[in-house]
Amino acid sequence: MRLGRTLLISACIAASGLSGGLGCSGKSGANGGSGGSKPMPTEPGNDAPIGPTDPYDNGMMAVGPAASDPTTTLPSVPHIGNVVAVLGDDSASITFDPVEGALDYRVYELPADSDIAVGSGGAVTIKNATYRCAGTRESPPTYADNEAAIGGEAIHTQVDGQMVGGYMRTLAGATLGYVYTGPGDGLVPVYRLGESDANADSTCFFGRWEESRVKKYTTDMDERTTLLKAAARDDGIAFYVPGSADATTTTIYVDDQQAGTPNQQRFYFADGSEAQAHSSKTAAFSVLTAQAPGTQPLMRVYYANECGWSHDELAVGQERFNRAYHQGDKLPSFRLNWSGITQATTLVVEALDSACPFQGHLSPQSFPSVTATYGATKIVHQPWFTIDDARAAAKTSEVFINGQGAAANLPQAIARSFISVMPVPHPKMDFLATFGPDSPQETFMPVACGDGMCYQTWRQQSQTWDQMFINAETGPDMGTGLYATGPVLGEWWLSYADVSSDTNGKYRLTANQKATMSDSNFLHVTMEVDAYATDRRYPQILISDQDAPVQYNLASGHTIIVQPRAVINTSIDYPDNYELQLCKLRTWDVNNQCPVYDLYHVLDSTGKPTRLNPNDEFGEHTSAEHRVLFDIYTSTKRAYLFLDGAPYGCANLPDGAAPTGSVTVTWGDALYHSGVDHTFAFHTAHMLIEQSRHFDNLGFSSGVSAPTWDETRLPCAAPISL
Repeated sequence: MRLGRTLLISACIAASGLSGGLGCSGKSGANGGSGGSKPMPTEPGNDAPIGPTDPYDNGMMAVGPAASDPTTTLPSVPHIGNVVAVLGDDSASITFDPVEGALDYRVYELPADSDIAVGSGGAVTIKNATYRCAGTRESPPTYADNEAAIGGEAIHTQVDGQMVGGYMRTLAGATLGYVYTGPGDGLVPVYRLGESDANADSTCFFGRWEESRVKKYTTDMDERTTLLKAAARDDGIAFYVPGSADATTTTIYVDDQQAGTPNQQRFYFADGSEAQAHSSKTAAFSVLTAQAPGTQPLMRVYYANECGWSHDELAVGQERFNRAYHQGDKLPSFRLNWSGITQATTLVVEALDSACPFQGHLSPQSFPSVTATYGATKIVHQPWFTIDDARAAAKTSEVFINGQGAAANLPQAIARSFISVMPVPHPKMDFLATFGPDSPQETFMPVACGDGMCYQTWRQQSQTWDQMFINAETGPDMGTGLYATGPVLGEWWLSYADVSSDTNGKYRLTANQKATMSDSNFLHVTMEVDAYATDRRYPQILISDQDAPVQYNLASGHTIIVQPRAVINTSIDYPDNYELQLCKLRTWDVNNQCPVYDLYHVLDSTGKPTRLNPNDEFGEHTSAEHRVLFDIYTSTKRAYLFLDGAPYGCANLPDGAAPTGSVTVTWGDALYHSGVDHTFAFHTAHMLIEQSRHFDNLGFSSGVSAPTWDETRLPCAAPISL
């Protein structure tokens, strides 16, 4: 969820009288009020909703912060702004305004006062607390100012001591003025739109972020409408500014140079000496010259792109400026996840002065350290701990899920807000596994792997599932594998390792219940999972006309695969791609991918990109903790992909390529040669040779209608060659 969407949702929650002009019927799904949600279409014979109603509505319920703080003995600290929770089933996806100086964020249930202890130095501990922490981003860095480009990416950010647009810029000049983060009397929204030109983002070296696409910032609804019709990416409301200029404001100008060429440049600057250096400038909007209540600084970072257009990116507040300036894996994520909600609950959202501590590999099952060998090399796997193990070992009895900092850290809140959440029943589906406390207890029994070799492979079946680990590391006891699965906090937790950190390890979880595919209606498959991905590790959905074990039967049938994946590079493995692959009478493996669609570009008949699609930058959704919602609607003729409830891409399928009739649905994961994976700080330090995933809400329904789709903005890609 982007900043623009966060502000958009917050605005709708804060001002229920506002309507479509502000965007309250937009991507947030909220339509005003802290409990509102838009109706969604239903499946045949069901009254429950199944998905988004239109391309700008993810169909989910959004709630804002509590109207007043609950009574608690937690020490008073400043509030966090724009806290929003998007509710789904028993979970909450939480976004907020980042807090200056915060090194991490966490969420937990409001504790009883009797469980809160405040030490003599003011340090707070909470008896038996379970925290879910944001952790750091897993993203490549930019090259800032004069840093040497050593990783092969095309983007340099230029802020301090840099000649930009014929003017020498300084760090002090990065602040253009002050803007509001919420609506108010006399204010107008500034919309942010990502350009659709094929050169409007990096076209080489795979270094892309949300910020790297060229933006247009506008208060003009007609201009916004025109850009959307031209397939601009709708990034929602970026900030709010005074509707009219006066003595307290200054003008922000825009200037496009080399327009119409592959090297176009777009500059934003305030009135003054820099404005005098631009003879072709146009007024864009007005900002305050001094800070006022409810405002943050509006700052800019110039994205100099060696492979496409360059532009000024505008950022609200110091922390978003830091991200735009440097990107990378040293800065915190701005999203939190909470799961296992069974009743109305008050959650505490906190910004922290240090990173949550790493307490070991948290797993649904305990394992001692395992040492494997690769030739003469010893490969030492860390011990795995359950939440109960971690709590028993912690001096304070506190557990930090996704803690990534030093083990001795005891982070303290520097800002806090409260938000009330509740379970929202998941839409009914033909098959749905929510892994909640009311879900059936699964007993897995070993069965034959289905391949005569069965090298380092373990297969098990329960009443609901066929589960399989392929090329998994040997466990602590002979004949066992280093893997674990099970329900934890309303999720399905998975941990495993590939053999000697040097094989094509895989996990497959196939529903025993079958689905159906045809050319006249659609099969809807859904999955939520923390989707951190590289070229060597990523979650997957497989839809196949082959029975389990599907992996061993692929060459005999037809299979659709949905997955995120990075393009491998010398040092950067950031998941640029949300892939739809087709496997026709052939196998699939991590080093033997099936033909794949390009859903990021619109291509001409020769395969040349003509423009960018208005879909999200996939890598911005991923992290080691926050779950991503995947949806595919597919018939034998066409497939639609959604990302976190928003349309991502559409593909026309070649004749005879898709499975038809009775099909299996499999959810899974890949882990390939993990020891040489290009990972970022946390995985490199703590999870390089192991894998951890948290799955939830795995489901499918057959015979559903096609989702609402705007083909003028997101045209369906032509069939690929197999």
